[in-house]
Amino acid sequence: MDIIVLVVTLLAHGCPVSAIVATFGLQAETVRTWTAEVGVHCEQVHRHLILGAQLPSLHVQADEIRVRMQREIVWMAMALMVSTRSWLGV
Repeated sequence: MDIIVLVVTLLAHGCPVSAIVATFGLQAETVRTWTAEVGVHCEQVHRHLILGAQLPSLHVQADEIRVRMQREIVWMAMALMVSTRSWLGV
C-alpha cells in the first residue's frame, strides 16, 4: 500500500502528526503538505460529485458533534442528504 494512503488514513482516524513522523521517519512538513493536497483533492471530488450533480435536496439532516483534538475542543457541523446518504458538507 502506498505510504501516502497509509498516512492519510491514519490522519483521518485522528492519529497525531508527531506519531506519523516517528513511525514512518517523515518530516512533519511533508505530512502537512500531503494533508493540504488531500484536502484540495477532496474538495474537488465534493464539488464534482455533490455540487455538480444537481441533486434535489428534499430531505437534508444536519447535526453537530463536539470533537476533542490533541490540544483543543472544536464543534463540527455536518449535513447529510437522506435519500442518497451523501455527505453534503462538514
